[in-house]
Amino acid sequence: MKKLLTIFFSIASISGIAQNAAARYEIDAKRLGVNTYDKDALPRSREFIRLDSTYYVGHYYEGMYKFERAADYLGYRNCIPPLRKALRLFEKDFKSSISASEYDIRNADIRQICLSLYDAWSNIEQADSAIWILEKVRSWNVENDFMEYHIKSAWTIHRNRYYLGKFSFLKNSVEANEQMALDHLYAALAEGNTTANFYLAIIHNYLQNIDSTTYYYNYLMQNGGLSLNNYAHFKNTLGEFGQAIENFEKDKYAFDKRLIEAYYFLPTLYINSDNSLEAIRQTNEIITQNGSTPGFGWYNIALARSYLYNGQLDSCEKAIEKAAQFKELHLGTTLGQAQYDFAVTVVKLMLVDQKMARIKFYNRGWWYSLKDLSRLSQLMGEKFLLRYAIVNQFATNPERQNVIYSLFSSENVIGFDEILNMIKGISPAYFTKYYKEKIVQEKRPNIKRYMEFFYGSFLYAKGDESYGRKVLEDLLNNVMLDTAHEKLFMARLYEGLAKDYDDNGQRDKLNTMLSYYYHVYPQLIPFSGLKFRMKLLSSGLEDNVTGKVLSELDDCNIKWDNSSGITANLQFEKKKDKYEVVYSVQNAGKVVIPQNHIFFKTSEGVGHELALRFFGVGGPAEIGN
Repeated sequence: MKKLLTIFFSIASISGIAQNAAARYEIDAKRLGVNTYDKDALPRSREFIRLDSTYYVGHYYEGMYKFERAADYLGYRNCIPPLRKALRLFEKDFKSSISASEYDIRNADIRQICLSLYDAWSNIEQADSAIWILEKVRSWNVENDFMEYHIKSAWTIHRNRYYLGKFSFLKNSVEANEQMALDHLYAALAEGNTTANFYLAIIHNYLQNIDSTTYYYNYLMQNGGLSLNNYAHFKNTLGEFGQAIENFEKDKYAFDKRLIEAYYFLPTLYINSDNSLEAIRQTNEIITQNGSTPGFGWYNIALARSYLYNGQLDSCEKAIEKAAQFKELHLGTTLGQAQYDFAVTVVKLMLVDQKMARIKFYNRGWWYSLKDLSRLSQLMGEKFLLRYAIVNQFATNPERQNVIYSLFSSENVIGFDEILNMIKGISPAYFTKYYKEKIVQEKRPNIKRYMEFFYGSFLYAKGDESYGRKVLEDLLNNVMLDTAHEKLFMARLYEGLAKDYDDNGQRDKLNTMLSYYYHVYPQLIPFSGLKFRMKLLSSGLEDNVTGKVLSELDDCNIKWDNSSGITANLQFEKKKDKYEVVYSVQNAGKVVIPQNHIFFKTSEGVGHELALRFFGVGGPAEIGN
């Protein structure tokens, strides 16, 4: 009898049957009533491991239970050990039985194990391990390429293309890595996998191969598989901003436990259209809806940027600090941690610049105030550190020319205005030469004017003011714009010329530019250093508190001029223990800033707030206690 048992277990081992056949039979029977994503999957996994810890099923159930519920770094990290153990045990016992059958439970298990390991390693930025699992499955030579080896390899390479020297599978340049990704996709096409067209469109758009990108998106439109999000990126790359907004808007409802890119990129398009309030509304909406799940950090960067361009700097600071402190998880997106950190730093730099400008706007005699001088000195220190951080990020970013300097790249996470603010003090001579060359090379008609604007701006910075003025005036007089979606571009053009005319004492031209500026993007004016002409009419209650409000308002960097056609109206009232001031702005009888109100108890800060509100800056209805 003993001899017979020995022979039985030897045969069982050879044929891949478990050493504990009875336990494995029991496990296989019990698993039929429980899916890996059920709430009972975890206790069942423990039971299965207790029955036979050498059988892959218990570890598989534990790993999949954790994988299905993972929503952060720790979640994905914790699901990997049991899945890795399940893979090892499966490979030990059942590797030879892997086939193309779709109805075999073991084949379904190993596919799920391998796909989940790939996703988990990708989600926690362990790209070497993600490639390792692809190579391992490839080595099995199974008939059905269930891992889509070439597709996933191309995607992993593209996601990590700029981490030169960090991952063993990468080559020595971004260009070489992108070519390697393209080679994988062309190999997938040769094998009959048409999914490659989807990724070819993405990579060619990144490379700004416009004709190729158009070809692949036309294919996807005709044959299915078009991603509205990626197509919106393509339209944004071309400078077709209205269509970019339209396609991003359609993609907002593709909810998942990961970043919905539309909610990050749409706010920038709204900012460019002088619709920062809509950008604020939408980003607040997704943050409230999804909470601190993957994407929360990106949404807070977008929210901070939206508040920044609306002039609400305190709200901007709260949002960008949340983003800086959040451990973001970059799921299913080419946006990675390096880009995330870069976007945070750039918004912080913009915020510091505008804080300094706000001090000078609140007090046109700031150079006589020790408090203001002290605060400006502190902010200068912060600005120096942020610029130092950006220079270091530039130095380690091998794709800065293709993604940042080229403007409107599909992988760019900051707007053109942020780019200009960020690089304007680095090397005017270099960027003057660079953008002069880009004007000639640029193949996107709607983006060429941005290159020209950068060129003119750097001519000013280099000291060639007369030629810089000529470049900007040519843009003003000769270029056709999408006036609905390029208001930020128009505003910066007016601002640049207004500063030039101010410096040269050309009052009429200055006032014309300021008038254009106010009507296209008034929220920027308080932070521009330009003094705007405005008439002030105040009525209603007059007492010590309202007098202090008007005095504070009078100190702001606004030229109060009764001959101005733009009139700011104030009406004060007292309601119980609170004051109410109703404000509005009109231009030649037409409403520019609709009637609104502020409640307050003490005068401190109210005049400053009103000065900002005259330029369309938003804010709370009640100030102070």
